[in-house]
This record gives sequence, structure tokens and C-alpha cells, in this order.
Amino acid sequence: MQVRSSHDLSSPDDDGPAPPVLQLALAGLGWGLLTCMLCFAILFLTKWLLPPEYWGAHTGLSKFKREMSLPLLVFWVVIYSPILETFLGQLLPLEILRRLGASRQLSIFIGAILWAIVHFISGGLLHAIVALGSGAMFSFVYLRYRGPSVAVAYATTTFSRACNNIAILVAVFYGLDA
Repeated sequence: MQVRSSHDLSSPDDDGPAPPVLQLALAGLGWGLLTCMLCFAILFLTKWLLPPEYWGAHTGLSKFKREMSLPLLVFWVVIYSPILETFLGQLLPLEILRRLGASRQLSIFIGAILWAIVHFISGGLLHAIVALGSGAMFSFVYLRYRGPSVAVAYATTTFSRACNNIAILVAVFYGLDA
């Protein structure tokens, strides 16, 4: 039995062994690609349902593609953004909600709403609606892999987000405007 401090983020029932790294990497890849498909489905459905005047600012990757060099864009999309966004969008709010005793469903809902609000501020309604779906998925992934430790949940979600961003980046380079 391990001695735990009050500052330890894991709970006593989280003592199971961590899943193998390859298993987590494959899970992250799968969740990232699934999230990408969900985001494009939401994007196309929303563009079909809402007139362009409600979409808001165009802040997709195609904008960044025009403004950044390819190496900087890849660094930003594949490394920097997933690390920062997972920390701010999942780790902080979901761990706070966990400490407050929120249920898994409420945590996913609040995580998705917060993520959508941030994207609404930066890009308008269309960006927020798509972010609502991805925020829910990434919150789900974080909580799904939270059992072993915060590190496992963070790493799996970050890798999932990186895979999602790579898939979106490839789609944008092939002309599918996100």
C-alpha cells in the first residue's frame, strides 16, 4: 500500500497498471481519426443548415497554411497545439470537476461547452459548433484513460489531438477547407 498525500491527483482505486504504450498510441490514433471524421461531419452539416452570414470568422487551418511556413505549421499543429490545448481544455477543467465530484457525463458536457465558448470567441459560431463535438470527444478520451493516472490520460488525449490535427492538416492540403 502506498502512502498518499492530499495533493495526489490519483485516487486509491486507480492502482491498476498502466496500459502498454503501443496500445495507448493506437487508441490515440483511432480516437483522433474518429474525432476528425466527426468534426468534418459536423462542419458539413452545419454549413448545409446555417447560412454563411452566421458562420463567423474564417479561422480554419487554411488560414494558417497561408500565413505560416510548412515547418512552423507542422510544429504548431502537431506538437505545440495538442500539448497546450489538452492541458487547458481537458486536464485543468476535468481534474477540477473530478475534485468537485462531478459525474463523467457532466464533466464531458462542461468540457465541451467550455471548449466551444473559447472557439466561439476566436472564430464565431461555425467554429464553436465544430469545437463542441471535438471538445466532447477529447473530454471523453481524457476521462476514458484517466483510470491509471493523469499522465496516461493526458498523453493519450494529446496524441489523439495530434492525430486529429494531422488528419485535418492533410485534408486542408488536399483542398478540403476546414
